[in-house]
Amino acid sequence: MASIIRAVCLSHLSCDLPRENTLGREPNRIDSLTLPFSAKKYLGQLSGSKQPSIWTSSSLDPYVNLSIEEYLFRKVEVDRPILLIYRNRKSVIIGRNQNPWQESNLEELERQGISLVRRRSGGGTVYHDEGNTNYSIMLPRDQFERRTNARLVANAVQEMSIDRVNVTDRYDVCVGDRKVSGSAFRITAKRAYHHGTMLISSNLAQLKGALRPTPNMNIVDSKAVGSVRSPVTSLVDSVTNDINHHSFVQHLCRAFSKHYYPCLDHPINPQVVIATVIQTISFGNSMSGLIKNDFVRAGYEELKSWDWIFGQTPQFTRVFEIQRDDQTGLIPVQVTYKNGAIIEIKIDDHLLQTDSSIQQKISSRFSLGDRIDF
Repeated sequence: MASIIRAVCLSHLSCDLPRENTLGREPNRIDSLTLPFSAKKYLGQLSGSKQPSIWTSSSLDPYVNLSIEEYLFRKVEVDRPILLIYRNRKSVIIGRNQNPWQESNLEELERQGISLVRRRSGGGTVYHDEGNTNYSIMLPRDQFERRTNARLVANAVQEMSIDRVNVTDRYDVCVGDRKVSGSAFRITAKRAYHHGTMLISSNLAQLKGALRPTPNMNIVDSKAVGSVRSPVTSLVDSVTNDINHHSFVQHLCRAFSKHYYPCLDHPINPQVVIATVIQTISFGNSMSGLIKNDFVRAGYEELKSWDWIFGQTPQFTRVFEIQRDDQTGLIPVQVTYKNGAIIEIKIDDHLLQTDSSIQQKISSRFSLGDRIDF
C-alpha cells in the first residue's frame, strides 16, 4: 500500500514525499495503525513551515483525527490559515465541558458500536459517520472571526446549487430552518480554530437515537454545558443533483482559498492526503507502534482514556431510591460526582432515624471515591 503525503502551498508546488510500502514487512497485520516514517519526518518539517495549506486525513478514527487536529493547532506555525478536512466512523463527539450521560444514550452507543469521544473544544454534542464531513479552520488569533468562517462554509454549500442557506446567531449553517452544520471554537492567546460538521448523507435516525440522554440516570443537578437541540437535515435531502463528500470538499476548498488567498489564480488543490495512516475498524488494546509521532500518539492515548472521556465530566448529582425494610416506600439518596467519582452522599437525617438499616444499605452500595457505574 502506497502512502502519499502532500502539502499544497501558496506557490502551488506539490511536495510529494517518497512512496513507501508500509505493509511490506507485515502484510497480514491489520490490528494497528502506523504513521509511516516519511509522514513522521514530514510532520516535524511542517512545524517550521511558513506555507499555507489544506490538509485531509485518510483515517476514519475520531481519536486519531482529533489528535492530528491538536498537532496542527499546537505545533504548526500560526502565521497563516490552515484547513483540515476529515471523516470519522460512527461516533458521538461531546464538548469539553459536557456530561456524556446527559448528552448521549450510552447504552445505545454500546449496542450500535458507536464510539464516544470528548473533544478539546467547547460547544455541544454531535454525531459523526461517513456521511458527515468535518472541517477545522485554524487561524492566527487576530484574524479569527466566527461569522466569517461560518459564512465561508455557507458559501460552499450555496455553490452546490442549494437554496435558502443561512447562518444563525449561533453560527450554525442551515438550509431553511434545519441545521446542516454546527460549530465549536477554541481560542488561545495566539491562535484559534473554528471546527464543525457538515451533514451530507448521515444516518439521521441513528443520530437521533444516539443523541438522547442515557435512561434512568435521574440527574437532578449538573454543572455541565448542555447542548442546544435543533432540527437537522442532510444536504442530500435538499437537492436533486448528486452531492457527496468529495463534491463538498471541492467546494469548501474553493471557498477557503477564495477568501483567505484571493491573490491565487485558481483554488488550492484539495487532492491531498496528510498524515496518512493504515486504518482498521477496530484498533484493539495495543498501542505498540500505533503512531510514530509522539505528540499525536500522546493525544490519541489521552482521548481514549477513561480519565478523559468520563473523568473530565463536570460535577453532577443523581438521585437513587432505596427500598425501606418494611416495604412501605422508597428513600431518596443524593449522590454527587466530580471527575466521574463520588464526592458526596446525602440523605435526610430524619429518614436515617426512622430506618436503621438504611445506612448499611447505602454503605454497601456507595463509597466515596467510587467511579460512576451506569
